[in-house]
Amino acid sequence: MILEEGQVLFREGAPSEKLYVIRDGELQGTNSRNSVVNTYGPGVLIGELSLLKKEPCTETVTATEDSELIEITPDNLDETLEQEPAWFKSIITFLTGRLQIAGDNKRKSDKIKALPSLLYILDSLSARNKTNTESYISLSEVMDGVENLFNLSRDNIKDLLKILEDLEILKVQSPQIQVKNANVVHLLYESIRYRARNRKMPPQILSMTEQMVLNAVIKTVQQSKEPLKNGTFTVSTESLLKVGKRAMFGATLTTRTMLPLLERKLLNASTDIVNTSALPEITEIPSFFGDFDTILDLMELNRIYPLLDKKLV
Repeated sequence: MILEEGQVLFREGAPSEKLYVIRDGELQGTNSRNSVVNTYGPGVLIGELSLLKKEPCTETVTATEDSELIEITPDNLDETLEQEPAWFKSIITFLTGRLQIAGDNKRKSDKIKALPSLLYILDSLSARNKTNTESYISLSEVMDGVENLFNLSRDNIKDLLKILEDLEILKVQSPQIQVKNANVVHLLYESIRYRARNRKMPPQILSMTEQMVLNAVIKTVQQSKEPLKNGTFTVSTESLLKVGKRAMFGATLTTRTMLPLLERKLLNASTDIVNTSALPEITEIPSFFGDFDTILDLMELNRIYPLLDKKLV
Protein backbone atom coordinates (compact mmCIF):
# COMPACT_ATOMS: atom_id res chain seq x y z
CA MET A 1 0.00 0.00 0.00
CA ILE A 2 1.07 3.61 -0.62
CA LEU A 3 0.82 6.22 2.11
CA GLU A 4 1.23 9.86 1.06
CA GLU A 5 3.09 12.44 3.14
CA GLY A 6 0.89 13.67 6.01
CA GLN A 7 -1.51 10.75 5.75
CA VAL A 8 -2.35 8.96 9.02
CA LEU A 9 -1.83 5.20 9.06
CA PHE A 10 -3.77 4.65 12.30
CA ARG A 11 -4.73 6.62 15.39
CA GLU A 12 -4.02 5.97 19.06
CA GLY A 13 -6.71 3.89 20.75
CA ALA A 14 -8.30 2.77 17.49
CA PRO A 15 -9.08 -0.96 17.15
CA SER A 16 -6.87 -2.77 14.67
CA GLU A 17 -5.70 -6.25 13.76
CA LYS A 18 -3.14 -5.26 11.15
CA LEU A 19 0.64 -5.33 11.00
CA TYR A 20 2.60 -3.07 8.67
CA VAL A 21 6.12 -3.42 7.32
CA ILE A 22 7.75 -0.31 5.87
CA ARG A 23 9.34 -1.01 2.49
CA ASP A 24 10.24 2.58 1.68
CA GLY A 25 9.78 6.01 3.24
CA GLU A 26 9.42 7.22 6.83
CA LEU A 27 6.66 7.44 9.43
CA GLN A 28 6.44 8.96 12.91
CA GLY A 29 4.47 7.81 15.93
CA THR A 30 3.18 9.97 18.79
CA ASN A 31 0.95 9.27 21.79
CA SER A 32 -0.94 11.25 24.42
CA ARG A 33 1.05 9.80 27.34
CA ASN A 34 4.34 11.57 26.60
CA SER A 35 6.11 13.83 24.12
CA VAL A 36 8.36 11.13 22.66
CA VAL A 37 8.28 10.88 18.86
CA ASN A 38 9.13 7.49 17.38
CA THR A 39 10.58 7.41 13.87
CA TYR A 40 10.10 4.35 11.65
CA GLY A 41 12.07 3.62 8.48
CA PRO A 42 12.43 0.80 5.92
CA GLY A 43 12.32 -2.72 7.37
CA VAL A 44 10.52 -1.68 10.56
CA LEU A 45 7.37 -3.46 11.75
CA ILE A 46 4.47 -1.35 13.06
CA GLY A 47 1.35 -2.61 14.82
CA GLU A 48 2.58 -6.07 15.89
CA LEU A 49 0.62 -5.83 19.16
CA SER A 50 -2.56 -5.16 17.20
CA LEU A 51 -2.08 -8.22 15.02
CA LEU A 52 -0.70 -10.67 17.56
CA LYS A 53 -2.62 -9.61 20.68
CA LYS A 54 -5.57 -7.74 19.14
CA GLU A 55 -4.83 -4.69 21.28
CA PRO A 56 -5.82 -1.11 20.35
CA CYS A 57 -3.20 1.05 18.66
CA THR A 58 -0.81 2.55 21.21
CA GLU A 59 0.07 5.64 19.15
CA THR A 60 -0.92 7.74 16.16
CA VAL A 61 1.37 6.98 13.19
CA THR A 62 1.69 9.49 10.33
CA ALA A 63 3.76 9.41 7.12
CA THR A 64 6.40 12.18 7.08
CA GLU A 65 7.07 11.44 3.38
CA ASP A 66 5.53 9.30 0.67
CA SER A 67 5.93 5.70 1.87
CA GLU A 68 5.31 2.15 0.69
CA LEU A 69 4.14 -0.44 3.22
CA ILE A 70 3.17 -4.10 3.32
CA GLU A 71 -0.22 -4.52 5.02
CA ILE A 72 -0.72 -7.82 6.82
CA THR A 73 -4.03 -9.01 8.26
CA PRO A 74 -4.80 -12.26 10.10
CA ASP A 75 -6.36 -13.55 6.88
CA ASN A 76 -3.34 -13.01 4.67
CA LEU A 77 -0.62 -13.61 7.28
CA ASP A 78 0.32 -17.11 6.09
CA GLU A 79 0.32 -16.05 2.44
CA THR A 80 2.51 -13.03 3.20
CA LEU A 81 4.96 -15.14 5.17
CA GLU A 82 5.36 -17.47 2.20
CA GLN A 83 6.05 -14.59 -0.20
CA GLU A 84 8.44 -12.57 1.98
CA PRO A 85 12.07 -13.50 2.78
CA ALA A 86 12.82 -16.11 5.42
CA TRP A 87 14.10 -13.47 7.87
CA PHE A 88 10.66 -11.85 7.88
CA LYS A 89 8.98 -15.06 9.01
CA SER A 90 11.64 -15.41 11.72
CA ILE A 91 10.87 -11.93 13.02
CA ILE A 92 7.14 -12.68 13.21
CA THR A 93 7.79 -16.00 14.97
CA PHE A 94 10.18 -14.32 17.39
CA LEU A 95 7.71 -11.53 18.16
CA THR A 96 4.90 -14.01 18.73
CA GLY A 97 7.06 -16.01 21.12
CA ARG A 98 8.23 -12.94 23.00
CA LEU A 99 4.69 -11.61 23.36
CA GLN A 100 3.51 -14.99 24.63
CA ILE A 101 6.33 -15.14 27.18
CA ALA A 102 5.71 -11.55 28.24
CA GLY A 103 2.01 -12.23 28.65
CA ASP A 104 2.61 -15.40 30.66
CA ASN A 105 5.20 -13.67 32.86
CA LYS A 106 2.87 -10.75 33.52
CA ARG A 107 0.06 -13.09 34.53
CA LYS A 108 2.41 -14.96 36.89
CA SER A 109 3.77 -11.70 38.27
CA ASP A 110 0.26 -10.36 38.86
CA LYS A 111 -0.71 -13.51 40.75
CA ILE A 112 2.41 -13.47 42.91
CA LYS A 113 1.91 -9.80 43.77
CA ALA A 114 -1.80 -10.32 44.50
CA LEU A 115 -1.35 -13.39 46.74
CA PRO A 116 -0.75 -11.35 49.95
CA SER A 117 -3.95 -9.40 49.24
CA LEU A 118 -5.92 -12.62 48.87
CA LEU A 119 -4.41 -14.10 52.05
CA TYR A 120 -5.10 -10.85 53.93
CA ILE A 121 -8.77 -10.96 52.87
CA LEU A 122 -9.05 -14.66 53.75
CA ASP A 123 -7.32 -14.09 57.10
CA SER A 124 -9.52 -11.10 58.02
CA LEU A 125 -12.80 -12.78 57.03
CA SER A 126 -11.79 -16.10 58.62
CA ALA A 127 -11.07 -14.41 61.94
CA ARG A 128 -14.57 -12.91 61.83
CA ASN A 129 -16.32 -16.18 60.96
CA LYS A 130 -14.08 -18.67 62.75
CA THR A 131 -15.54 -21.80 64.37
CA ASN A 132 -12.74 -23.74 66.03
CA THR A 133 -10.13 -23.83 63.24
CA GLU A 134 -12.57 -23.88 60.31
CA SER A 135 -14.42 -20.92 58.87
CA TYR A 136 -16.94 -20.30 56.08
CA ILE A 137 -16.73 -17.03 54.19
CA SER A 138 -18.49 -15.49 51.21
CA LEU A 139 -16.85 -16.18 47.84
CA SER A 140 -18.18 -12.93 46.37
CA GLU A 141 -16.83 -10.97 49.35
CA VAL A 142 -13.37 -12.44 48.76
CA MET A 143 -13.51 -11.76 45.02
CA ASP A 144 -14.67 -8.16 45.52
CA GLY A 145 -12.08 -7.54 48.22
CA VAL A 146 -9.09 -8.72 46.16
CA GLU A 147 -10.37 -6.98 43.04
CA ASN A 148 -10.67 -3.68 44.94
CA LEU A 149 -7.31 -4.05 46.70
CA PHE A 150 -5.22 -5.17 43.76
CA ASN A 151 -7.36 -4.70 40.64
CA LEU A 152 -6.70 -8.33 39.68
CA SER A 153 -9.00 -9.97 37.14
CA ARG A 154 -11.57 -12.41 38.52
CA ASP A 155 -10.09 -15.22 36.42
CA ASN A 156 -6.71 -14.68 38.09
CA ILE A 157 -8.34 -14.60 41.53
CA LYS A 158 -10.01 -17.92 40.72
CA ASP A 159 -6.62 -19.30 39.64
CA LEU A 160 -5.12 -18.29 43.00
CA LEU A 161 -8.03 -19.84 44.88
CA LYS A 162 -7.54 -23.04 42.87
CA ILE A 163 -3.86 -23.12 43.91
CA LEU A 164 -4.84 -22.78 47.58
CA GLU A 165 -7.52 -25.43 47.05
CA ASP A 166 -4.97 -27.83 45.53
CA LEU A 167 -2.82 -27.29 48.63
CA GLU A 168 -5.86 -28.25 50.77
CA ILE A 169 -5.90 -24.88 52.51
CA LEU A 170 -9.48 -24.20 51.50
CA LYS A 171 -12.34 -25.53 49.43
CA VAL A 172 -14.46 -23.40 47.13
CA GLN A 173 -18.11 -24.35 47.59
CA SER A 174 -19.91 -21.54 45.76
CA PRO A 175 -21.31 -19.26 47.12
CA GLN A 176 -18.94 -19.95 50.04
CA ILE A 177 -15.31 -20.77 50.70
CA GLN A 178 -14.52 -23.27 53.42
CA VAL A 179 -11.20 -22.33 55.04
CA LYS A 180 -10.03 -25.61 56.53
CA ASN A 181 -7.56 -24.11 59.00
CA ALA A 182 -7.75 -20.38 59.64
CA ASN A 183 -4.58 -20.52 61.76
CA VAL A 184 -2.55 -21.82 58.80
CA VAL A 185 -3.92 -19.06 56.56
CA HIS A 186 -2.82 -16.51 59.16
CA LEU A 187 0.64 -18.06 59.48
CA LEU A 188 1.03 -18.21 55.69
CA TYR A 189 0.02 -14.55 55.35
CA GLU A 190 2.49 -13.50 58.06
CA SER A 191 5.28 -15.59 56.48
CA ILE A 192 4.80 -14.04 53.05
CA ARG A 193 4.58 -10.57 54.60
CA TYR A 194 7.85 -11.26 56.44
CA ARG A 195 9.46 -12.37 53.18
CA ALA A 196 8.27 -9.21 51.42
CA ARG A 197 9.59 -6.96 54.20
CA ASN A 198 12.95 -8.67 54.58
CA ARG A 199 13.35 -9.83 50.98
CA LYS A 200 14.49 -13.22 52.19
CA MET A 201 12.92 -16.40 53.44
CA PRO A 202 14.22 -19.96 53.50
CA PRO A 203 12.55 -22.38 51.07
CA GLN A 204 11.09 -24.09 54.15
CA ILE A 205 9.96 -22.67 57.46
CA LEU A 206 11.65 -25.43 59.46
CA SER A 207 15.05 -27.03 59.00
CA MET A 208 15.19 -30.78 58.38
CA THR A 209 16.38 -31.37 61.96
CA GLU A 210 13.53 -29.25 63.37
CA GLN A 211 11.03 -31.17 61.24
CA MET A 212 12.32 -34.51 62.52
CA VAL A 213 12.26 -33.36 66.15
CA LEU A 214 8.71 -31.99 65.87
CA ASN A 215 7.59 -35.12 64.06
CA ALA A 216 8.93 -37.18 66.97
CA VAL A 217 7.13 -34.87 69.43
CA ILE A 218 3.83 -35.20 67.52
CA LYS A 219 4.05 -39.01 67.43
CA THR A 220 4.93 -39.11 71.13
CA VAL A 221 1.90 -36.95 72.00
CA GLN A 222 -0.37 -39.08 69.80
CA GLN A 223 0.82 -42.27 71.50
CA SER A 224 0.58 -40.80 74.98
CA LYS A 225 -2.38 -41.47 77.25
CA GLU A 226 -1.97 -38.11 78.94
CA PRO A 227 -4.74 -35.68 77.92
CA LEU A 228 -3.99 -32.19 76.65
CA LYS A 229 -4.51 -29.40 79.14
CA ASN A 230 -5.96 -26.34 77.36
CA GLY A 231 -4.19 -27.50 74.22
CA THR A 232 -0.84 -27.91 76.01
CA PHE A 233 0.98 -31.26 75.91
CA THR A 234 3.67 -32.67 78.17
CA VAL A 235 5.85 -35.58 77.10
CA SER A 236 8.45 -37.35 79.18
CA THR A 237 11.97 -37.30 77.78
CA GLU A 238 12.11 -41.08 78.15
CA SER A 239 9.07 -41.52 75.86
CA LEU A 240 10.37 -38.91 73.41
CA LEU A 241 13.73 -40.66 73.10
CA LYS A 242 12.04 -44.00 72.40
CA VAL A 243 9.86 -42.54 69.62
CA GLY A 244 12.78 -40.46 68.33
CA LYS A 245 14.83 -43.56 67.55
CA ARG A 246 12.19 -44.62 65.02
CA ALA A 247 10.97 -41.20 63.83
CA MET A 248 14.30 -39.44 63.25
CA PHE A 249 15.78 -41.87 60.69
CA GLY A 250 18.93 -42.59 62.65
CA ALA A 251 19.53 -39.01 63.88
CA THR A 252 20.19 -38.62 67.59
CA LEU A 253 17.86 -36.60 69.77
CA THR A 254 19.97 -34.36 72.02
CA THR A 255 19.57 -31.11 73.89
CA ARG A 256 21.57 -29.47 71.09
CA THR A 257 19.13 -30.65 68.41
CA MET A 258 16.23 -29.43 70.58
CA LEU A 259 17.83 -26.02 71.22
CA PRO A 260 16.56 -24.10 68.11
CA LEU A 261 12.98 -25.10 68.94
CA LEU A 262 13.48 -24.19 72.61
CA GLU A 263 14.87 -20.79 71.63
CA ARG A 264 11.85 -20.16 69.38
CA LYS A 265 9.54 -21.19 72.26
CA LEU A 266 7.95 -23.88 70.12
CA LEU A 267 9.06 -26.34 72.79
CA ASN A 268 9.75 -25.74 76.47
CA ALA A 269 11.94 -27.76 78.82
CA SER A 270 10.81 -28.62 82.34
CA THR A 271 14.32 -27.66 83.48
CA ASP A 272 15.53 -24.13 82.87
CA ILE A 273 18.48 -23.93 80.48
CA VAL A 274 20.50 -20.95 81.59
CA ASN A 275 23.81 -21.45 79.79
CA THR A 276 23.45 -22.53 76.14
CA SER A 277 27.21 -23.00 75.80
CA ALA A 278 27.14 -25.75 78.44
CA LEU A 279 23.92 -27.63 77.78
CA PRO A 280 22.73 -30.40 80.10
CA GLU A 281 22.34 -33.92 78.77
CA ILE A 282 18.84 -34.50 77.43
CA THR A 283 18.33 -37.29 79.97
CA GLU A 284 18.79 -34.66 82.73
CA ILE A 285 15.61 -32.91 81.52
CA PRO A 286 12.53 -34.82 82.78
CA SER A 287 10.05 -33.59 80.15
CA PHE A 288 9.15 -31.13 77.41
CA PHE A 289 5.89 -29.27 76.84
CA GLY A 290 4.25 -26.90 74.36
CA ASP A 291 1.09 -25.97 72.44
CA PHE A 292 0.08 -28.93 70.28
CA ASP A 293 -2.06 -27.01 67.78
CA THR A 294 0.73 -24.49 67.18
CA ILE A 295 3.14 -27.30 66.29
CA LEU A 296 0.61 -29.00 64.01
CA ASP A 297 -0.13 -25.70 62.24
CA LEU A 298 3.57 -24.97 61.83
CA MET A 299 4.22 -28.40 60.31
CA GLU A 300 1.33 -27.84 57.89
CA LEU A 301 2.69 -24.41 56.96
CA ASN A 302 6.10 -26.00 56.37
CA ARG A 303 4.46 -28.47 53.95
CA ILE A 304 2.57 -25.77 52.08
CA TYR A 305 5.22 -23.07 51.82
CA PRO A 306 7.60 -24.59 49.23
CA LEU A 307 4.71 -26.08 47.21
CA LEU A 308 3.09 -22.66 46.94
CA ASP A 309 6.18 -21.14 45.32
CA LYS A 310 6.32 -23.98 42.79
CA LYS A 311 2.66 -23.59 41.84
CA LEU A 312 2.97 -19.81 41.43
CA VAL A 313 5.93 -19.98 39.06
